[in-house]
Amino acid sequence: MSKTENNSFNPKLVEQIKDILFSTKLMALLFIIYAIAMAVGTFVENSFTTLTAREWIYNAWWFEVIMIFFVINFIGNIFRFKLLRKEKITTLVFHLSFILIILGAGITRYIGYEGIMPIREGELENTMLSREVYLSTFIDGKIDGQARRRNQSFPLVLSDGLDNNKVIETDFNKIPVTFEVLEFIPDAKKGIIANPNGIKHLKIVESGDGQRHEHYLKKGEVANIHNTLFAYNQTTEGAINITEDGSGNFSIDSPFEGQVMRMADQKQFEFAKDSLQSLKFRSLYTVGQMQFVIPDMPIKGVEGVVKSD
Repeated sequence: MSKTENNSFNPKLVEQIKDILFSTKLMALLFIIYAIAMAVGTFVENSFTTLTAREWIYNAWWFEVIMIFFVINFIGNIFRFKLLRKEKITTLVFHLSFILIILGAGITRYIGYEGIMPIREGELENTMLSREVYLSTFIDGKIDGQARRRNQSFPLVLSDGLDNNKVIETDFNKIPVTFEVLEFIPDAKKGIIANPNGIKHLKIVESGDGQRHEHYLKKGEVANIHNTLFAYNQTTEGAINITEDGSGNFSIDSPFEGQVMRMADQKQFEFAKDSLQSLKFRSLYTVGQMQFVIPDMPIKGVEGVVKSD
């Protein structure tokens, strides 16, 4: 009887794999994919945020695979084309440069860390603001009858375009505790959340202290904005009174005289004090020491947190 030995090692298959991994065609394909990925990353940054581009592309597993294949291809070509020679020094430096760049990026990605360190002139600093974002949690309770607090920090990535429905599970004295991200609002600011059952709010944009500020004046309310009173359907002596009638027409009455500039065509009008006049939207009012614009019709809603423009 003859005994047949099975040998799993196939030199021909290994050579075929090497030919693919070390081929110039693969290098060209990798460069094309890399260029497309970087271009898409640029558009993602413009449409969303840099953090979104990192999660979708730069820190994605498939982007790391491209880098690994780049290194394998460059190293293989160094030996395949015998670049370790004096007459091939230029091509060798080209390959080694890419390898070092990729290795440096890998070290930064997995070992290093990024952040911002503000240093004032003439001062020393030993702390920095990490680029990584964390959720800091505080759990208060009692252990063995004594008050205790558990402080923890959890890595948390939130951005436009990502799945922001994050759930973090921990415990306090073996009692399960869950933190859940209910909503993520990028570039958040205080504003009005539209609601047909809400109260009307009139937006006022002013620069009373030389800087732009936005205020929402509730219907029936009087507000003090930089020592100037504004009233919306709440006639008040000494205030700039804005009134809306039952037909939706708006008028304005002020104890100060000034000017109005229609921003669409820069046309100017005199603004008389103690005189009821039609309110001009999207026009710059210069009244007393105050400059303000009412850009839009009032909206119905409730005060809350909204995304800034």
